[in-house]
Amino acid sequence: MLLVKLLAEGARIPEVAHPGEDLGYDVFALEATELWAGQSVRVKTGIAVEARHPETGAGLGLLVRDRSSMASKGIAVTGGVIDAGYRGEIQILLTNLTEEAIRLNAGDKIAQMIPVPVLTGKVKQVEDLADSSRLAKGFGSSGK
Repeated sequence: MLLVKLLAEGARIPEVAHPGEDLGYDVFALEATELWAGQSVRVKTGIAVEARHPETGAGLGLLVRDRSSMASKGIAVTGGVIDAGYRGEIQILLTNLTEEAIRLNAGDKIAQMIPVPVLTGKVKQVEDLADSSRLAKGFGSSGK
């Protein structure tokens, strides 16, 4: 469940085109914004949110990811973790990866927020870690 507080006139609540099938909630730009070539901009949404597991009520974090339609135009989300306890305005960090300016209009779908369980706990320093089949092998060690 996503609880949404509108913070500004013109703000829109996130949408899910196919509830139970779509992974994320589409979010909208509050204002028109010009993205210059190579520029990163925080785009306001005019909303604050609280994500809760629909059955347990546990707090959920949100991962902010690209929408395929934006990525195909060369616009990428370059920040994207919303902690479960954050209650401020959601702002989306977008980067124009093209060599031309791109204009976003107020009301454009700009990103999607994907709810995720919060699995972080206390951190404990130890002298040894359990063995695994991988051990310290990384960066292509499992094949090309």
